[in-house]
Amino acid sequence: MSKKIKFSPRGFLDFFGKTIFDVANKQNHNLELNGYKYKSEKLPVEFDGFRIVHLSDLHNCVYGNEADELIKLVRINRPDIIVITGDAFDSRRRQYFDSLDILRKLPCIAPVYYVTGNHEELSPDLKEIFISQVQSAGVQVLDSEIIEIRRGENSIFINGISDFTSFTVGYGLLEKALDKNLDCEDLELLKDSFKEKLSIFSQKKPDGFNILLSHRPEMFEVYAENSYDLVFCGHAHGGQFRIPPIGAIYSPGQGFLPKYSEGSHKINNTTMIVSRGLGNSSFPLRINNRPQILVAELHK
Repeated sequence: MSKKIKFSPRGFLDFFGKTIFDVANKQNHNLELNGYKYKSEKLPVEFDGFRIVHLSDLHNCVYGNEADELIKLVRINRPDIIVITGDAFDSRRRQYFDSLDILRKLPCIAPVYYVTGNHEELSPDLKEIFISQVQSAGVQVLDSEIIEIRRGENSIFINGISDFTSFTVGYGLLEKALDKNLDCEDLELLKDSFKEKLSIFSQKKPDGFNILLSHRPEMFEVYAENSYDLVFCGHAHGGQFRIPPIGAIYSPGQGFLPKYSEGSHKINNTTMIVSRGLGNSSFPLRINNRPQILVAELHK
């Protein structure tokens, strides 16, 4: 005699929810490596094949024992340089030791160039200590600074600028920013100040091929206006949830259905590459959006 199985809606929902959580949790701890080939006639022939590993939004994450999984993936991709576009630690959790451990190891692989994101700028006390320690380890922290990289008789230039959240201290908006109470006028003030700062800074960029490191992809039009050739950004976290065929659902700074959540984008002669990042911040899970290491290979 067969037994009739009783369907339990609650049991089904519990099972379905647990399955989704398990899948998302697994995705959140499995790194994805993505490569981009970038081509430009402006690139000096000596830099054909130049490899850049791009890391962003660490948020004090760890992959493997003492980050050995992440470090191994960076090393085997043989970068000529490593660039980091902000949010190395998280202002909410107020500690940075795991990210510091990673950044200390990276200069043994290749030169490292780093710009701040909003989380460093929202923790000026931690930022000062953190930056001092990573600089001691050989990381070059760029705030409106330009680094020349030479090969033979030619050069390319790495330009770096801090996140516009850095202006919150000067404008007395730090507490409002920490409480997420910045209104539209406040944000426009910060963005306008950033536009002015970048405009002044861009006038110093040398003739030749210029790379810009900046945290926020939503400022892409401003980067293009200032005629940078290649821009690396983070901040968008890949849109947190990615649902086919819709794509990214939400990102900070862009809101719902963000335009610049990952990958390569182009305006005129400026290309921007956006990293999905490595860690999480206020929301602990990603869906269809694995943490990412980016490798960009430059070609003439």
